[in-house]
Amino acid sequence: MSFNQDYANVANAFIGHYYSLFDVPDGAARAQGLSDLYDPDNSYMTFEGQQARGRAAILEKFTTLGFTTIQRAITVIDSQPLYDGSIQVMVLGQLKTDEDPINPFSQVFILRPNNQGSFFIGNEIFRLSLHNN
Repeated sequence: MSFNQDYANVANAFIGHYYSLFDVPDGAARAQGLSDLYDPDNSYMTFEGQQARGRAAILEKFTTLGFTTIQRAITVIDSQPLYDGSIQVMVLGQLKTDEDPINPFSQVFILRPNNQGSFFIGNEIFRLSLHNN
C-alpha cells in the first residue's frame, strides 16, 4: 500500500460522521450506530484510561456511559497519512454532558483501510483534558 493522498478529506468526513452517531442521547442507539465503524477483533480503544479490544467490548463501553445529552464543539482536526494507507486523526475540542461543566477533550484515531474500499477504526484514544484530577 501507499500513502492515502486524500487523507484530509477522509479524516474530516469521518469525524463529522462519527460524532453524529456518537452524540445521540441513547447508549444503545449510540452503540448500534457506531457498530460498523469497528472491526470485530482488530479495533482497540482507550477511553479515559480503560482499554477495550474488539467491536463488542468497545460498544459495551459506549452503552454504559453515564450521560444522556452531549454537546460538542470541535476546535481542530489534524490528520496525517500513514505508509500503509491508514490515516491518523487527532481531534481537539470541548464537550458538555448533561449538567457537567464544559471540558476540553482530545481524541486520536487510526483509520485502517478495509477490503471494501473504506475504513474501520483500528485504534482510538479519548481523554478529557482535566489537569486537577
